Amino acid sequence: MDYREKRKLILEARESKETPDMYSAISMFITSRKIKNLTENTITSYSQALTKFSGFLDDNGIEKIKDIIVEDIHEFIQTRMDDGNSAPTINKYVRSLRAFFNFLCSAGYLMENPIESVEKLAEEKRVLRTLNRDQVKALLDMPNRVTPAGYRNYVFLLLILDTGVRLEEALTFQVEDVHWQERVIKILGKGRKERFVPFSDILAAHMREYLELRGATDSSVFFVNIDGQPLKRRTIQEEIADYGKLAGIKGVRVSCHTLRYTFARNYVLNSGDVVSLMRIMGHKSLHMAQLYTEMFQADISKQHDKYSPVSSMFN
Repeated sequence: MDYREKRKLILEARESKETPDMYSAISMFITSRKIKNLTENTITSYSQALTKFSGFLDDNGIEKIKDIIVEDIHEFIQTRMDDGNSAPTINKYVRSLRAFFNFLCSAGYLMENPIESVEKLAEEKRVLRTLNRDQVKALLDMPNRVTPAGYRNYVFLLLILDTGVRLEEALTFQVEDVHWQERVIKILGKGRKERFVPFSDILAAHMREYLELRGATDSSVFFVNIDGQPLKRRTIQEEIADYGKLAGIKGVRVSCHTLRYTFARNYVLNSGDVVSLMRIMGHKSLHMAQLYTEMFQADISKQHDKYSPVSSMFN
Protein backbone atom coordinates (compact mmCIF):
# COMPACT_ATOMS: atom_id res chain seq x y z
CA MET A 1 0.00 0.00 0.00
CA ASP A 2 1.49 3.35 -1.04
CA TYR A 3 1.15 6.54 0.97
CA ARG A 4 -1.75 7.92 -1.08
CA GLU A 5 -3.88 4.88 -0.30
CA LYS A 6 -2.80 4.92 3.34
CA ARG A 7 -3.64 8.63 3.64
CA LYS A 8 -7.06 8.06 2.10
CA LEU A 9 -7.85 5.37 4.66
CA ILE A 10 -6.71 7.64 7.51
CA LEU A 11 -8.98 10.46 6.36
CA GLU A 12 -11.92 8.10 5.88
CA ALA A 13 -11.41 6.72 9.39
CA ARG A 14 -11.39 10.22 10.86
CA GLU A 15 -14.49 11.31 8.93
CA SER A 16 -16.42 8.26 10.08
CA LYS A 17 -15.19 8.79 13.66
CA GLU A 18 -13.79 5.27 13.52
CA THR A 19 -11.01 4.71 16.00
CA PRO A 20 -8.10 2.44 15.06
CA ASP A 21 -7.35 -0.87 16.70
CA MET A 22 -4.41 -1.12 19.10
CA TYR A 23 -1.99 -2.44 16.47
CA SER A 24 -2.73 0.43 14.08
CA ALA A 25 -2.58 2.99 16.89
CA ILE A 26 0.83 1.75 18.01
CA SER A 27 2.10 1.82 14.44
CA MET A 28 0.97 5.43 13.99
CA PHE A 29 2.47 6.46 17.32
CA ILE A 30 5.87 4.87 16.63
CA THR A 31 5.94 6.51 13.20
CA SER A 32 5.24 9.88 14.82
CA ARG A 33 8.12 9.35 17.26
CA LYS A 34 10.50 8.51 14.43
CA ILE A 35 9.44 11.68 12.61
CA LYS A 36 10.35 13.59 15.79
CA ASN A 37 13.84 12.12 15.34
CA LEU A 38 13.92 10.49 18.77
CA THR A 39 16.80 8.14 19.54
CA GLU A 40 16.64 4.46 18.67
CA ASN A 41 16.75 3.55 22.36
CA THR A 42 13.72 5.76 23.09
CA ILE A 43 11.78 4.26 20.18
CA THR A 44 12.64 0.74 21.38
CA SER A 45 11.52 1.59 24.92
CA TYR A 46 8.15 2.83 23.61
CA SER A 47 7.72 -0.27 21.45
CA GLN A 48 8.49 -2.68 24.29
CA ALA A 49 6.09 -0.96 26.69
CA LEU A 50 3.25 -0.78 24.17
CA THR A 51 3.78 -4.39 23.11
CA LYS A 52 3.39 -5.47 26.75
CA PHE A 53 0.28 -3.35 27.14
CA SER A 54 -1.17 -4.64 23.87
CA GLY A 55 -0.65 -8.21 25.08
CA PHE A 56 -2.49 -7.38 28.29
CA LEU A 57 -5.42 -5.95 26.28
CA ASP A 58 -5.55 -9.07 24.08
CA ASP A 59 -5.68 -11.29 27.16
CA ASN A 60 -8.70 -9.33 28.36
CA GLY A 61 -10.53 -9.10 25.04
CA ILE A 62 -10.04 -5.35 24.55
CA GLU A 63 -9.59 -4.55 20.85
CA LYS A 64 -10.41 -0.87 20.30
CA ILE A 65 -8.51 1.99 21.89
CA LYS A 66 -11.79 3.79 22.54
CA ASP A 67 -12.75 0.93 24.89
CA ILE A 68 -9.70 1.39 27.14
CA ILE A 69 -10.60 2.75 30.57
CA VAL A 70 -8.47 3.95 33.45
CA GLU A 71 -9.11 0.71 35.36
CA ASP A 72 -7.46 -1.22 32.51
CA ILE A 73 -4.29 0.79 33.02
CA HIS A 74 -4.43 0.26 36.78
CA GLU A 75 -4.83 -3.48 36.26
CA PHE A 76 -1.93 -3.51 33.79
CA ILE A 77 0.26 -1.78 36.38
CA GLN A 78 -0.79 -4.36 38.96
CA THR A 79 0.19 -7.23 36.64
CA ARG A 80 3.62 -5.63 36.20
CA MET A 81 3.98 -5.41 39.99
CA ASP A 82 2.87 -9.04 40.37
CA ASP A 83 5.56 -10.03 37.87
CA GLY A 84 8.18 -8.41 40.09
CA ASN A 85 8.85 -5.25 38.11
CA SER A 86 10.41 -2.48 40.20
CA ALA A 87 8.79 0.94 40.65
CA PRO A 88 11.27 2.65 38.26
CA THR A 89 10.54 0.02 35.59
CA ILE A 90 6.77 0.39 35.98
CA ASN A 91 7.11 4.17 35.82
CA LYS A 92 8.82 3.76 32.45
CA TYR A 93 5.70 1.92 31.28
CA VAL A 94 3.52 4.73 32.62
CA ARG A 95 5.60 7.38 30.81
CA SER A 96 5.37 5.43 27.54
CA LEU A 97 1.59 4.98 27.88
CA ARG A 98 1.15 8.65 28.75
CA ALA A 99 3.00 9.69 25.59
CA PHE A 100 0.92 7.20 23.57
CA PHE A 101 -2.47 8.35 24.83
CA ASN A 102 -1.50 12.03 24.62
CA PHE A 103 -0.66 11.43 20.96
CA LEU A 104 -4.01 9.73 20.30
CA CYS A 105 -5.91 12.59 21.95
CA SER A 106 -4.00 15.31 20.11
CA ALA A 107 -4.53 13.46 16.81
CA GLY A 108 -8.28 13.34 17.42
CA TYR A 109 -8.63 9.58 17.83
CA LEU A 110 -9.67 9.82 21.49
CA MET A 111 -11.93 12.38 23.15
CA GLU A 112 -10.98 11.38 26.70
CA ASN A 113 -7.53 10.44 27.95
CA PRO A 114 -7.73 7.25 30.10
CA ILE A 115 -4.30 7.81 31.64
CA GLU A 116 -4.90 11.40 32.72
CA SER A 117 -5.52 10.51 36.38
CA VAL A 118 -2.88 7.75 36.58
CA GLU A 119 0.08 8.67 38.77
CA LYS A 120 3.57 7.23 38.86
CA LEU A 121 4.56 4.87 41.62
CA ALA A 122 6.56 6.23 44.54
CA GLU A 123 10.19 5.21 44.17
CA GLU A 124 12.65 4.47 46.92
CA LYS A 125 15.52 6.88 47.17
CA ARG A 126 18.34 5.60 45.01
CA VAL A 127 21.59 4.55 46.62
CA LEU A 128 24.41 5.36 44.23
CA ARG A 129 27.24 2.96 44.95
CA THR A 130 30.67 3.91 43.68
CA LEU A 131 34.16 2.48 43.50
CA ASN A 132 36.82 3.61 45.93
CA ARG A 133 40.36 4.50 44.89
CA ASP A 134 41.77 0.99 45.41
CA GLN A 135 38.90 -0.61 43.49
CA VAL A 136 39.41 1.77 40.57
CA LYS A 137 43.11 0.89 40.46
CA ALA A 138 42.34 -2.84 40.63
CA LEU A 139 39.78 -2.52 37.83
CA LEU A 140 42.18 -0.62 35.56
CA ASP A 141 44.80 -3.32 36.07
CA MET A 142 42.53 -5.99 34.55
CA PRO A 143 42.52 -5.21 30.78
CA ASN A 144 45.43 -6.75 28.90
CA ARG A 145 46.85 -3.60 27.37
CA VAL A 146 49.19 -5.59 25.12
CA THR A 147 46.24 -6.64 22.94
CA PRO A 148 44.27 -4.15 20.79
CA ALA A 149 40.95 -5.12 22.43
CA GLY A 150 42.43 -4.95 25.90
CA TYR A 151 43.92 -1.52 25.35
CA ARG A 152 40.66 -0.29 23.81
CA ASN A 153 38.76 -1.46 26.90
CA TYR A 154 41.32 0.23 29.16
CA VAL A 155 40.78 3.54 27.36
CA PHE A 156 37.01 3.01 27.48
CA LEU A 157 37.18 2.64 31.28
CA LEU A 158 39.36 5.73 31.56
CA LEU A 159 36.95 7.72 29.41
CA ILE A 160 33.93 7.15 31.66
CA LEU A 161 35.94 7.61 34.86
CA ASP A 162 37.37 10.87 33.49
CA THR A 163 34.25 12.37 31.89
CA GLY A 164 31.18 10.65 33.38
CA VAL A 165 29.58 10.09 29.97
CA ARG A 166 26.80 7.52 29.59
CA LEU A 167 27.48 4.11 28.04
CA GLU A 168 25.51 4.94 24.88
CA GLU A 169 27.34 8.26 24.55
CA ALA A 170 30.73 6.58 24.88
CA LEU A 171 29.77 4.08 22.17
CA THR A 172 28.49 6.58 19.62
CA PHE A 173 30.77 9.64 19.58
CA GLN A 174 33.00 9.84 16.53
CA VAL A 175 36.67 10.52 15.93
CA GLU A 176 35.95 13.99 14.57
CA ASP A 177 33.95 14.81 17.72
CA VAL A 178 37.18 14.96 19.73
CA HIS A 179 38.53 18.52 19.90
CA TRP A 180 42.09 17.93 21.01
CA GLN A 181 43.22 21.51 21.44
CA GLU A 182 40.18 22.51 23.51
CA ARG A 183 40.22 19.16 25.36
CA VAL A 184 36.51 18.54 24.87
CA ILE A 185 34.40 15.84 23.21
CA LYS A 186 31.15 16.70 21.45
CA ILE A 187 28.57 14.31 22.85
CA LEU A 188 25.08 13.63 21.49
CA GLY A 189 23.10 12.93 24.66
CA LYS A 190 19.51 12.11 25.56
CA GLY A 191 16.95 13.80 23.36
CA ARG A 192 19.71 14.30 20.77
CA LYS A 193 21.02 17.28 22.71
CA GLU A 194 24.64 18.15 22.08
CA ARG A 195 27.06 19.10 24.83
CA PHE A 196 30.83 19.44 25.13
CA VAL A 197 32.50 17.32 27.78
CA PRO A 198 36.03 18.16 28.99
CA PHE A 199 38.71 15.49 29.36
CA SER A 200 42.15 15.34 30.97
CA ASP A 201 45.62 15.38 29.44
CA ILE A 202 46.19 11.83 30.68
CA LEU A 203 43.09 10.55 28.89
CA ALA A 204 44.08 12.52 25.78
CA ALA A 205 47.43 10.71 25.62
CA HIS A 206 45.76 7.29 25.86
CA MET A 207 43.06 8.23 23.34
CA ARG A 208 45.72 9.28 20.82
CA GLU A 209 47.61 6.03 21.36
CA TYR A 210 44.40 4.04 20.91
CA LEU A 211 43.67 5.82 17.62
CA GLU A 212 47.11 4.88 16.31
CA LEU A 213 46.48 1.27 17.31
CA ARG A 214 42.95 1.38 15.88
CA GLY A 215 44.09 2.61 12.48
CA ALA A 216 41.81 3.52 9.58
CA THR A 217 38.40 1.81 9.50
CA ASP A 218 35.16 2.12 7.57
CA SER A 219 33.46 3.41 10.72
CA SER A 220 33.96 6.92 12.06
CA VAL A 221 32.83 5.84 15.55
CA PHE A 222 35.70 6.22 18.02
CA PHE A 223 35.55 2.76 19.66
CA VAL A 224 35.42 -0.17 17.25
CA ASN A 225 35.75 -3.96 17.43
CA ILE A 226 38.47 -6.05 15.79
CA ASP A 227 36.54 -5.93 12.50
CA GLY A 228 36.53 -2.15 12.49
CA GLN A 229 32.80 -1.97 13.23
CA PRO A 230 31.20 0.03 16.09
CA LEU A 231 31.74 -1.59 19.46
CA LYS A 232 28.59 -3.36 20.68
CA ARG A 233 26.86 -2.38 23.92
CA ARG A 234 26.57 -5.95 25.19
CA THR A 235 30.23 -6.71 24.44
CA ILE A 236 31.68 -3.90 26.54
CA GLN A 237 29.12 -4.41 29.33
CA GLU A 238 30.07 -8.06 29.71
CA GLU A 239 33.80 -7.35 29.56
CA ILE A 240 33.61 -4.63 32.20
CA ALA A 241 31.59 -6.94 34.47
CA ASP A 242 34.21 -9.68 33.96
CA TYR A 243 37.00 -7.24 34.87
CA GLY A 244 35.15 -6.48 38.10
CA LYS A 245 35.02 -10.17 38.99
CA LEU A 246 38.69 -10.70 38.12
CA ALA A 247 39.62 -7.68 40.26
CA GLY A 248 37.75 -9.21 43.21
CA ILE A 249 35.50 -6.17 43.63
CA LYS A 250 32.60 -6.98 45.93
CA GLY A 251 29.73 -5.03 47.45
CA VAL A 252 29.20 -2.90 44.35
CA ARG A 253 28.10 -3.82 40.83
CA VAL A 254 30.86 -3.02 38.35
CA SER A 255 29.14 -1.39 35.38
CA CYS A 256 29.28 1.74 33.26
CA HIS A 257 26.64 3.31 35.52
CA THR A 258 28.90 2.69 38.52
CA LEU A 259 31.86 4.27 36.73
CA ARG A 260 29.68 7.28 35.89
CA TYR A 261 28.62 7.65 39.52
CA THR A 262 32.25 7.27 40.59
CA PHE A 263 33.14 10.22 38.36
CA ALA A 264 30.33 12.27 39.92
CA ARG A 265 31.43 11.45 43.46
CA ASN A 266 35.03 12.41 42.82
CA TYR A 267 33.96 15.59 41.03
CA VAL A 268 31.95 16.64 44.08
CA LEU A 269 34.76 15.69 46.47
CA ASN A 270 37.19 17.80 44.49
CA SER A 271 34.99 20.85 45.07
CA GLY A 272 33.20 20.73 41.72
CA ASP A 273 29.92 22.67 41.74
CA VAL A 274 26.52 21.13 41.07
CA VAL A 275 25.72 23.33 38.05
CA SER A 276 28.86 22.39 36.10
CA LEU A 277 28.39 18.72 37.09
CA MET A 278 24.88 18.87 35.66
CA ARG A 279 26.18 20.24 32.36
CA ILE A 280 29.04 17.76 32.07
CA MET A 281 26.82 14.76 32.78
CA GLY A 282 24.00 15.93 30.52
CA HIS A 283 21.21 16.24 33.08
CA LYS A 284 18.19 18.30 32.03
CA SER A 285 17.50 19.56 35.53
CA LEU A 286 19.31 19.95 38.82
CA HIS A 287 17.43 17.01 40.36
CA MET A 288 19.93 14.27 39.54
CA ALA A 289 22.97 16.41 40.23
CA GLN A 290 21.47 17.39 43.58
CA LEU A 291 20.87 13.72 44.28
CA TYR A 292 24.58 13.09 43.77
CA THR A 293 25.35 15.80 46.29
CA GLU A 294 22.91 14.32 48.82
CA MET A 295 24.28 10.80 48.38
CA PHE A 296 27.84 11.96 48.91
CA GLN A 297 27.04 14.29 51.80
CA ALA A 298 29.15 12.31 54.29
CA ASP A 299 32.18 12.69 52.04
CA ILE A 300 31.47 16.40 51.57
CA SER A 301 31.32 16.84 55.33
CA LYS A 302 34.76 15.25 55.62
CA GLN A 303 36.04 17.67 53.01
CA HIS A 304 34.60 20.54 55.03
CA ASP A 305 36.41 19.38 58.16
CA LYS A 306 39.61 19.16 56.17
CA TYR A 307 39.46 22.59 54.52
CA SER A 308 37.43 24.69 56.97
CA PRO A 309 39.40 27.82 58.01
CA VAL A 310 38.17 27.40 61.57
CA SER A 311 39.29 23.78 61.73
CA SER A 312 42.71 24.66 60.36
CA MET A 313 43.19 27.39 62.96
CA PHE A 314 42.43 25.20 65.94
CA ASN A 315 44.08 21.96 64.80
